[in-house]
Amino acid sequence: MDQDRGRNNRNPWRALAVVGVVGTNLAIFLLIGIWFGKKMDTYFHSSPIFLIAGMVVGFTLGVWSVVGLIKPFLGD
Repeated sequence: MDQDRGRNNRNPWRALAVVGVVGTNLAIFLLIGIWFGKKMDTYFHSSPIFLIAGMVVGFTLGVWSVVGLIKPFLGD
């Protein structure tokens, strides 16, 4: 049973799909954070404070999401 699972994880198309989803997921979270930060900066008339905070929060949530996505492939 473990041999079947190991064989399925070595499929190059599956690996390519995971890489694509990881990159897209990280980019979407980062772009949403940037967009939200710009909107907050416009609303509060503060220059880069919320933009930077949105980038940090978006990147953090993106990494957290990617870790959750990759965790089943690592076997943990």
